[in-house]
Amino acid sequence: MSKKFFLVSLGCAKNFVDSEEIAGILIKEGYLLHSVPEESQVAIVNTCAFLHEARLEALETVKGMVRIKNKPGTKLKTIVLTGCLTSYYTEAVLRKMIPEIDLIVPFKHAPIIPLFLQNENIPPLKTGKPLYPKNDRFITGSPHSVYVKIAEGCNNRCSYCLIPFLRGKLRSKALEDIISEVKALHKLGAKEINIIAQDTTAYGKDRYGKYMLVPLLQNISRIKGLKWIRLLYTQPARITAELIKLIAQEENICKYMDIPIQHIDEKILSMMGRKTAPEQIKELYHTIREQIPSSVLRTTVMVGYPGEGEEEFYNLLTFLEQYPFERVGTFRFSPERRTKAYDQGPRVGTQVARRRLQEIMIRQKERSRNFNRRLQGKKMDILVDFSDPKKKMLHGRFFGQAPEVDGKVYLPKSAGRPGELIPVKITGSGAYDLLGERLT
Repeated sequence: MSKKFFLVSLGCAKNFVDSEEIAGILIKEGYLLHSVPEESQVAIVNTCAFLHEARLEALETVKGMVRIKNKPGTKLKTIVLTGCLTSYYTEAVLRKMIPEIDLIVPFKHAPIIPLFLQNENIPPLKTGKPLYPKNDRFITGSPHSVYVKIAEGCNNRCSYCLIPFLRGKLRSKALEDIISEVKALHKLGAKEINIIAQDTTAYGKDRYGKYMLVPLLQNISRIKGLKWIRLLYTQPARITAELIKLIAQEENICKYMDIPIQHIDEKILSMMGRKTAPEQIKELYHTIREQIPSSVLRTTVMVGYPGEGEEEFYNLLTFLEQYPFERVGTFRFSPERRTKAYDQGPRVGTQVARRRLQEIMIRQKERSRNFNRRLQGKKMDILVDFSDPKKKMLHGRFFGQAPEVDGKVYLPKSAGRPGELIPVKITGSGAYDLLGERLT
């Protein structure tokens, strides 16, 4: 009888892709994915360690698996820890914190988890490139909307960020492997491909000696029948005129740009180690608005960075008023050991940072509401994500709503089925969500 495994994926979409690759590898080796840990012989926790709260969540999740393992009558025998937590802590520290962990597998070596489980001879674990599986991924989420990770690691070295420490330097996948993966996903029913990496605009530099995001997108956009290609996690310093032109011209590339700027004040940007000056950010904003008039823009900003006084915060607040983004994600600075920012000062008080975050989000909520109001009466294609049996409604999205992070379009249950791309008229709006009805 095949062994069953239970898989928990914590953190970002990039981690979720890793989890699906782990699942695919195990299934290929004869294991069965199961939804109940008590009924599974193996539990795998793929962890996030980006922030202190994420590390706490990861450790508590593992402890939860330990409690299940210790229950009378449970089938769970082996707990596997993988993901970013294995880079943040040494194996000795992890085993001291939770001695009941059976296997600790660095994320780079997740493809050989079956060898660990079978106690076979393990090849030497080198610290260089990860072992990329090819087409072994098992889709556990919506098959019509899928994330595709094009690279691992990051070379940007922003002063507040743990990613280079946790994930290492940039390591791009081969272009032909990505194209093969997208084609395979499309055959399985994918209508939307969400391109992700720690920095998608850096794609190819390490492997090909030059940035290759534009050629990659050109190849993906030629795949017949693929409706939406969404580009996420772009570094503003590397959004080129060529990339903007391609997004404007290609019908199946979503006119949606995710551009995390982090801040706008010159002093704070310099302390953060960001590569884009305020005037460059403003010029980029104007260029996109002019060349892609229908664009929906998302950004991420940080408040409470060391040295951010009222003047620096006011500069950020004013910028967001004068250069409005349809979507804004805001988070407070988190002092993380092993980052340059950990030793920078002066620190901003927690209550002050919370007040600043709330002020941005209150203002952004109104901007989002006004943007949604302008969509009322518009006709657009909506990708149906799932059916909500409790509310008897469908949840869908238009091109300007990325999965998980943006709002939804609510439709009558009779309007369609999950995975369908249907014509809709927007009939109502709120601060983040929309109402619509199917056009006949």
